[in-house]
Amino acid sequence: MFENIINGWKIGKAVRGIVMKDKSLMMYPILSVVIALALLAAIFLVGIIAAGAVAGHSLMLIVGIILFYIAVTFSSTYISIALLIAYKKFSSGKKISIAEALSLAKPYWKNALKWAIFYSIIIMILNAIESRFRGIGRLAVGFIGSLAISAAVFFVVPVILEKNVGPIDAMKESVKTIYHQFGQTFGGFAFIDLYSAMFVVLGIIIIIASLALFGSSIILNIIFIATGIIGFALVVFGAVFAATLGQVFKLIVYDYANGRPLPKGISTQMISNASKKRKMAGSSNAGNI
Repeated sequence: MFENIINGWKIGKAVRGIVMKDKSLMMYPILSVVIALALLAAIFLVGIIAAGAVAGHSLMLIVGIILFYIAVTFSSTYISIALLIAYKKFSSGKKISIAEALSLAKPYWKNALKWAIFYSIIIMILNAIESRFRGIGRLAVGFIGSLAISAAVFFVVPVILEKNVGPIDAMKESVKTIYHQFGQTFGGFAFIDLYSAMFVVLGIIIIIASLALFGSSIILNIIFIATGIIGFALVVFGAVFAATLGQVFKLIVYDYANGRPLPKGISTQMISNASKKRKMAGSSNAGNI
């Protein structure tokens, strides 16, 4: 197990090295966050207007929240596809702008939208099931459900990019890739990125420490605000960097699973060493599902 983690660190370091060669890749997660915040502000504004002008505004607000979730999922998926296109172009020796990557992602918009609707429905169903439980049972159902969905959709964005298929086929391909290449659980795969985690943890520590500076003194309050901003910036940077690494990592592993060439710095042996394939009883038939 410890050896598995060490190999996971090596993969994390290798992927980080790839991303650092084209730092513009980190702009894509930032763009996703900006769009999500803009959509949230729009929904909030529409909700306020509806609350003052339309009877039954609560229903409209619920519909607005659903549309918001679909819109955010769609924009996130579309931008992630653009990110992977930019990464692939850069890997082949041609760096492209964000505008060019977004333009090249246009052929995928229909399946990205279908995926957003499909995924939103799954999440709403999970939330409905979870709401029927209380206490520890609710936490357990939510955790298990979220973990299962996260595993099932792990390769969805690379699948949409490589095959341009609808949501059901994309999820089937994602599950099949995990099942055939890494065993039933996929839990044995290690990808450890201590670099981005370090920024997040450091940012949180600074934010917590800055609270002790808040007081009646103007100087202390100025320091409190400054350190709080620094801490928040570190957390955001760590989260953005982790999101970028995560998307690139998924495509690399998906390429590995499908026998495609891997980028310089990452070998099939590295990925194989970082995975621990777990076989079921009678695994000789594992290829037939």
